[in-house]
Amino acid sequence: MEKLNVYAAIIGGGASGLMCACVAKRRNPDKKIVILERDNRVGKKILVSGNSRCNLTNLDACSDNYHTSFNDGINFLLKNYPPSKVIEYFNKLGLVCKEDADNRVYPLSRQASAVLSVLRNELKRRNVDELCDTEVQNISQNNGLYTIRCSDKIITAKKVVIATGGKNNYAQKVIGDTFLVSKSIGHKINTLSPSLCPIKVTSKVIKSLKGIRAQGKVTALINGKKVKSEYGEIQFGADCLSGICVFNLSREVNRNKKAQIIVELLPDYSLEEIKAMIKNRIALTENDSVQELFTGLFHKNIGIAILKDSKVDTSKTANSLSDSEICAIANTIFEWKFDAIPSNDFSSAQVTCGGVNGNEIDPNTFESKKAKNVYLCGEVIDVDGDCGGFNLQFAFSSGMCVGEQL
Repeated sequence: MEKLNVYAAIIGGGASGLMCACVAKRRNPDKKIVILERDNRVGKKILVSGNSRCNLTNLDACSDNYHTSFNDGINFLLKNYPPSKVIEYFNKLGLVCKEDADNRVYPLSRQASAVLSVLRNELKRRNVDELCDTEVQNISQNNGLYTIRCSDKIITAKKVVIATGGKNNYAQKVIGDTFLVSKSIGHKINTLSPSLCPIKVTSKVIKSLKGIRAQGKVTALINGKKVKSEYGEIQFGADCLSGICVFNLSREVNRNKKAQIIVELLPDYSLEEIKAMIKNRIALTENDSVQELFTGLFHKNIGIAILKDSKVDTSKTANSLSDSEICAIANTIFEWKFDAIPSNDFSSAQVTCGGVNGNEIDPNTFESKKAKNVYLCGEVIDVDGDCGGFNLQFAFSSGMCVGEQL
């Protein structure tokens, strides 16, 4: 059994853990700092973030972009470690960044591997050891020091950072309880659920829409009440709705049993305007099949699906539609409802809702209130952000904050 004595052990080699190690080692160049990573390499999730382009922050980040029991901590980070500071730090590591029209920031190369590489190069330059295939089994304290027991080694550390991430593991093959270490020192874990993921729906027509994309507005309807809306590109799957706008509704859907998704294909039109549009198109198409009613407006399969969900016979001619059928079609276009299926599947989730209760963490230092010299950063904390670079902003900024405490 290998034994190591270190100044600080960072448990977790994801975005927050790597950033924490870089900052901590720069402040403590002569002290031994190690990263303990249960997978066979660090930073796997960074490599797949932002469709492998790594949307590393967002210039518009504000508290409204986060859902959390740790509001004071979020406000502290946004004030003291804003996106500009994260970008500045990466620039010092050699990463050139560029924002897009929506203020989402990417590496100029649009390669997520560039983000991971500059972090790992900094760790290598400063002699921080990455101990991979090292899963922590338990942690204990004695005489002001922490003993971290792993399968093949025992590590003694003065300070410990818990950066174990969330329950989602879509970028990793290793599956286990990432909250085990936090629970072992007495932390409460708020209810976990997947977020920023496709939403499964029940529908007789959804399968026919697989692979189709459309611009529009989506709204989460929870127990009959509209709770959140987003505009953007809607992607249809064989049994689900997807796209960034849908991802941002998934936390609401997956935390409630009775949910629906409303799709508005013409969100800038009123119901009466849509009815008038249909009548004008009927006059245009005349004796054509009703299936041609939306040619030039929607994808053909979307048009057929709208007709079927409106209970209209697709073999009819356009000019044979009754007033009630026109109203039904207009209503479907105006608010197309899909029954949602809440999911507890984390395999395709980008982030985890829930985590270590924010009330148990010092908002100014991110030190655990349960154990002195133990700090938490990143997704292990009950913080999940909207899609668009907000989650990596939290990961990197919380890592920077903790790194400066060590």
